[in-house]
Amino acid sequence: MKKLLATLGLASVLAAGTASIALAGPPAGATGHGEAVAAVAKAAGYASGRARGEAVSTLAKQHGALVSAAAKAQGAAASAAGKAKGAAAAAAGQANADAGQANANAAAEPGLLRAQAGRANSD
Repeated sequence: MKKLLATLGLASVLAAGTASIALAGPPAGATGHGEAVAAVAKAAGYASGRARGEAVSTLAKQHGALVSAAAKAQGAAASAAGKAKGAAAAAAGQANADAGQANANAAAEPGLLRAQAGRANSD
């Protein structure tokens, strides 16, 4: 039992060390982790197939967390950019509406003045 625990402990240390070496650099992208997984899976020194599987699983989980964090950051940036673009478009639309109203008022003013003059003359 003691020997089994020592072997599993050594396998865990080797697996963690190999995984940390494989993850030393940032992932190239969502699909760029195949070489690292292959290196961990092919590394010698595993006490059992289970230890190798745990090492590969740990690597995959770490990579998944990195990719997920990058995707969330990218989504948040895109959302913020979209909101800013929408606010700018709304402001531009309001400015166009205000300018259109001003043009309509200016165009209607001569007719309004004539109508007021006509009412004044009829009184």
